Formats: sequence, C-alpha cells, structure tokens
Amino acid sequence: MLKKILIVEDDLGIRELLRLYLSKHGYQVVMAQDGIRALEIYELEQPDLILLDILLPGVDGYSVCQELRKYSNVPIIFISCKKDSKDIIEGLELGADDFITKPFDPDVLMARVQASLRRAPIFRRIASSRKIVNRQVIKYGNLEIDMANFEVRLDGNLVTLSAKELQLLIFLVQHPNQIFSTEQLYLKVWGLDSIGDNRTVMVHISNIRKKIESNPSQPERILNIRGIGYKFIG
Repeated sequence: MLKKILIVEDDLGIRELLRLYLSKHGYQVVMAQDGIRALEIYELEQPDLILLDILLPGVDGYSVCQELRKYSNVPIIFISCKKDSKDIIEGLELGADDFITKPFDPDVLMARVQASLRRAPIFRRIASSRKIVNRQVIKYGNLEIDMANFEVRLDGNLVTLSAKELQLLIFLVQHPNQIFSTEQLYLKVWGLDSIGDNRTVMVHISNIRKKIESNPSQPERILNIRGIGYKFIG
C-alpha cells in the first residue's frame, strides 16, 4: 500500500515540484494551499506524513502543527524559508519532527521523508479507544511506556508526544544508563547523521523533559552529561 503524504504549501510552483518528486518515488500525494484546508484534508485522508510550510494564508503552519499535536503524532516536516535558529527551534518545540529550509535539495528532502516514514511508529488519534490486549509496558516509577500501543502515561495520564519525541524516548528507555551523543541519537532516531542538526535532538529532549519531568530545569530521568551527551536513568 502506497504511503500517503500531505503537502501544505501556498506556492503553486513548489507544491507541484514536491508532488512530482514524491510521485516519482512512489508516494500517494494530497495537497492543501492553506492551513484550514490542511486540517480538513488531514481528517479526510489520514496521511502518513505531512510536509508543512510555515508562511500560509490565514492559519499559519505553526498553528496547524500545534492543532494537530492535540490529537495526532503523525510525522510533520516543516519546509520554510525561515532560517533563523529561533524559527527552527519554535517549529520543533511545537512538535515537528524535522525542519528543512528553502531552497532545499530534493534528494535531501526525499531522504528525510524516507527516514521519517521508515522510523515512524504507528500513529493514531489520541482519542482512539482501540486497545491491544497483549501489551509490553515498561515502568519507571510513575512513568509508563506502552510499547505495543505507542502510548506514554505519567501518573496514569496520557502524555501527548510527537512521533520523533516518542521514538527518542523509547530508544533512550530501551538503553537505560547508557550515554549517547547528539550525533548518535540523530543517527539512531532520524537515521541521517550526515545532514542532521544537533539542535533538533536538543529541542526534542527539552520537549520530552517538559512532559515527563516534575521539574524540567532539574531533570531526574533524562540527564545531560556535559560534553558527552544524554542518558536515561533506569
């Protein structure tokens, strides 16, 4: 079954370029030229990944991402002419899985798309009532990671994580007390060490801490080993 990708881009030329490249690589493509339509198409089509511009008419890409993260962890890759660190960090903090700046190399874009789809967990709406009986649940105090349902709970309450946040947390939990550099984490979770940005890992770690640590400024679960990397305390 073909993977379905939603392109959200108001520039017709870029939208068609993305459609051609994705179709050439065997993906099914649906498109939207503004934020409101993007949210409508998401509900109708349930795409496997979203390529999302930031500067959109009406509802911008940041708002679209923020709204989707209320109920879905579908992989989202921002594509934008915004290049400042603060813009990239804002996008990642809102729950995007990756950020590509314009103009972009189509081959690099395809590599990022393929890596995100290959490593993305099965995603579903947070409100889904579907349950899997035979579950593998890892527990650390009040933190529970359901490996079968791809759910994280803190004190019994569901924690909303993006696809990459979830993958990163699961990887660290599966390797307790081991230290990984940002480069190693990018390679393991995003799969592309040569074109990665270490800020992506750092922002995702920060996002996870905000959601599972009682005091994110003094984390007890995911520690930063200065000059080396990060480890999960198991």
